[in-house]
Amino acid sequence: MKHYNRHFLLFTFFLFLFLEATAPPVNGAVDYLEKMGVSRIKETIDAPNFILPDLEGRKRSLREFQGKFVMLNFWATW
Repeated sequence: MKHYNRHFLLFTFFLFLFLEATAPPVNGAVDYLEKMGVSRIKETIDAPNFILPDLEGRKRSLREFQGKFVMLNFWATW
Protein backbone atom coordinates (compact mmCIF):
# COMPACT_ATOMS: atom_id res chain seq x y z
CA MET A 1 0.00 0.00 0.00
CA LYS A 2 1.39 3.38 -0.92
CA HIS A 3 2.33 5.90 1.76
CA TYR A 4 -0.43 8.41 0.94
CA ASN A 5 -3.09 5.69 0.92
CA ARG A 6 -2.28 4.78 4.54
CA HIS A 7 -2.54 8.43 5.60
CA PHE A 8 -5.85 8.77 3.81
CA LEU A 9 -7.21 5.64 5.49
CA LEU A 10 -6.06 6.81 8.93
CA PHE A 11 -7.56 10.25 8.36
CA THR A 12 -10.84 8.72 7.21
CA PHE A 13 -10.98 6.37 10.20
CA PHE A 14 -10.39 9.13 12.75
CA LEU A 15 -12.82 11.45 10.98
CA PHE A 16 -15.45 8.71 11.17
CA LEU A 17 -14.80 8.25 14.91
CA PHE A 18 -15.05 12.00 15.51
CA LEU A 19 -18.31 12.30 13.60
CA GLU A 20 -19.76 9.26 15.35
CA ALA A 21 -18.76 10.58 18.78
CA THR A 22 -20.33 13.99 18.20
CA ALA A 23 -23.56 12.93 16.47
CA PRO A 24 -26.55 11.76 18.50
CA PRO A 25 -27.63 8.16 17.84
CA VAL A 26 -30.59 7.65 15.52
CA ASN A 27 -33.70 6.18 17.18
CA GLY A 28 -33.54 2.39 17.15
CA ALA A 29 -30.02 2.26 15.71
CA VAL A 30 -27.27 0.24 17.35
CA ASP A 31 -24.80 2.55 19.09
CA TYR A 32 -21.54 0.83 18.16
CA LEU A 33 -19.36 3.37 19.96
CA GLU A 34 -21.20 2.81 23.22
CA LYS A 35 -20.70 -0.94 22.82
CA MET A 36 -16.95 -0.30 22.43
CA GLY A 37 -16.90 1.84 25.59
CA VAL A 38 -16.55 5.19 23.81
CA SER A 39 -18.44 8.03 25.49
CA ARG A 40 -20.28 10.61 23.44
CA ILE A 41 -19.47 14.28 23.91
CA LYS A 42 -22.11 15.74 26.24
CA GLU A 43 -21.23 19.43 25.99
CA THR A 44 -18.94 21.47 23.82
CA ILE A 45 -16.57 24.30 24.64
CA ASP A 46 -15.11 26.93 22.37
CA ALA A 47 -11.47 26.43 21.47
CA PRO A 48 -9.13 29.28 22.46
CA ASN A 49 -7.90 31.36 19.56
CA PHE A 50 -4.29 30.74 18.52
CA ILE A 51 -2.07 31.44 15.53
CA LEU A 52 0.03 28.87 13.64
CA PRO A 53 1.85 28.98 10.30
CA ASP A 54 0.25 27.10 7.40
CA LEU A 55 2.18 24.98 4.91
CA GLU A 56 3.18 28.10 2.94
CA GLY A 57 4.43 29.85 6.09
CA ARG A 58 1.54 32.34 6.38
CA LYS A 59 0.24 32.93 9.89
CA ARG A 60 -3.32 31.65 10.24
CA SER A 61 -5.65 32.26 13.15
CA LEU A 62 -8.16 29.68 14.34
CA ARG A 63 -10.74 32.49 14.42
CA GLU A 64 -10.51 32.67 10.57
CA PHE A 65 -12.18 29.26 10.40
CA GLN A 66 -15.04 29.94 12.82
CA GLY A 67 -18.12 27.95 11.84
CA LYS A 68 -16.11 25.53 9.68
CA PHE A 69 -14.90 22.03 10.43
CA VAL A 70 -11.25 22.16 11.48
CA MET A 71 -9.09 19.12 12.14
CA LEU A 72 -5.68 19.75 13.65
CA ASN A 73 -3.09 17.03 13.63
CA PHE A 74 -0.03 17.56 15.82
CA TRP A 75 2.86 15.17 15.30
CA ALA A 76 5.62 14.42 17.75
CA THR A 77 8.82 12.51 17.06
CA TRP A 78 10.00 11.89 20.57
